[in-house]
Amino acid sequence: MKTITGILISYALAVPAAPAAAQGDLEHQVQRIVSSALTLAADALDDAVAARAARQRGPREDRGPEHTEKFEKTVRLGRNGRLELTNFSGDVEIAGGSGDDAKITATKVTHSNNEQTARAALSAMAIEVTERPGGVAIVAQPTRGRTNSVEVNYVISVPSGTSLDLKTYSGDVTIRNMTADVHLKSYSGDVVVRDGKPALDLESISGDVSIEQIESDRVKVNSISGDVILRGKLSKTGRYDLSTNSGDVQVITDGGASFELEARTFSGDVSSDFPLKLGALPSSFSPPSKGGRRNDIRGTVNDGGALLSLHSFSGDILISKR
Repeated sequence: MKTITGILISYALAVPAAPAAAQGDLEHQVQRIVSSALTLAADALDDAVAARAARQRGPREDRGPEHTEKFEKTVRLGRNGRLELTNFSGDVEIAGGSGDDAKITATKVTHSNNEQTARAALSAMAIEVTERPGGVAIVAQPTRGRTNSVEVNYVISVPSGTSLDLKTYSGDVTIRNMTADVHLKSYSGDVVVRDGKPALDLESISGDVSIEQIESDRVKVNSISGDVILRGKLSKTGRYDLSTNSGDVQVITDGGASFELEARTFSGDVSSDFPLKLGALPSSFSPPSKGGRRNDIRGTVNDGGALLSLHSFSGDILISKR
C-alpha cells in the first residue's frame, strides 16, 4: 500500500492548480489517477494470492504423482438451513436439491514422490464439520498448526432453500439451483452461479464472475480484477449492481427486457444493443470526452422497471440482446 500511496502523492504534486473553468478536466485527471492506483492494487493482490497458492502447491516440476483421500459426511440441515464453508485451496461445487440433508464429499489432493510423505500430509489435513441448530459449518485446515500442501475439492448437495456463506482463497466456485441468500467472498478463482432463484452478494478479488439463467431480484457483484457477466432474464422489480475495477461488465438479456440503466466506466466504452431514452446525468457523472466517447450513461429501456447499475474502472460495459 505504500507504493500506491506514493503514486497518488506523486501524481497529485504533478497536477498544477487549475482555474474554475478547468475543474472538469482536473476531475477527470483525478479519476484516471485513482483508476490507475486501484488497478495496481488489484495486480498486487492478485500476485500475492497467486504466490500463496504457488507456495502451497509447490513447483510443478517437483510435485510428483497425485495422491488423494476422500471424506464423506451427511448431516440433517432442514429445508431452510444455513451452510458456512471456508476453503483455503481447492474447488467448491454446491448444488441445491430436495430433501433435508446436506451431503458433503471432500477430496483431499496432494502431490509427492514419496507415498509415505503424501499420506502423512493427507492425514494432517483435518476437515471439520460442525453441526448446530439449523446450520452446519465446514472448514479444512492442517492439524498441529503447520503448513500443508493439500488441496481440498468439495462437491456438496444441499436443500435448495439453504442459505450459503462461503469464503474461498484459491480455487473455482460453482453454485447451482439455489433459492435462498448466497454470500461469497473469493480471493482467487472463477465463480459461476447458474439456475435457481438466489439473492446474490458476491465479492471477488481475482477471477471472472459469471451468473447464468437465474431468476433473482437482487444481485450484487463487486470484483477487483476480472470480468463480470450476467446472462438471463431481468426481474421487473430487480436490482442488479455489477462492479469491477479491472475487467469488463456484460449483461446479456431478452430483447424485450425493460430496465433503468446507470453505467459508468473511467477508461472504457459503454455500448448497448437496446435503444436508450437518455436521462439527465447525475452530478457525479462526467460529460462525454472530447473525442465523442460517452462512458457515463443513465437511461431507460422500454418501460423501465429493473435497475441495472454497472461500473468498471478499467474496462468496457456492454448490454446485449440474446
